[in-house]
Amino acid sequence: MDISQPLSQQLLISAALMAITTFVHGVFVAAAGALFRLASRRVWGPARFLRDAFMLVLLSLMMMVAHIIEIGLWAATFLHLNIFETLEAALYFAAVSFTTLGFGDVLLPEEWRLLSGAAAANGLLLFGVSAAFMLEMTSKLRMASISQHPS
Repeated sequence: MDISQPLSQQLLISAALMAITTFVHGVFVAAAGALFRLASRRVWGPARFLRDAFMLVLLSLMMMVAHIIEIGLWAATFLHLNIFETLEAALYFAAVSFTTLGFGDVLLPEEWRLLSGAAAANGLLLFGVSAAFMLEMTSKLRMASISQHPS
């Protein structure tokens, strides 16, 4: 069986995309953390409830934007490598792989199939980072609520 794309090329592309998407994610997490710190002034009562709810929505949206950009980077790579002919197909496959959903209705050609596993591993790790970040921010909101309760 002749595989036209050597293993080393697929691993190099995968590693580069993982590094780039992890950097993008780090930028978004750092920006979200900075935004959180800016908004964490002392408030109490309904204003605090609304501020906390708004912050969680905003932080969630920021993490989703990061994931959309990361999926877009994978899709752009698939297009650049001429693996898919349309942006829609490249985005669909990238999203299904990155989210580890893996319908299996669209597959990479055999010579590029290792990229699908790399995209899934990358997405799994970065969604884990997002979940950990959101859990930490939720915990900080809850703890700030307890420590700032007026006596």
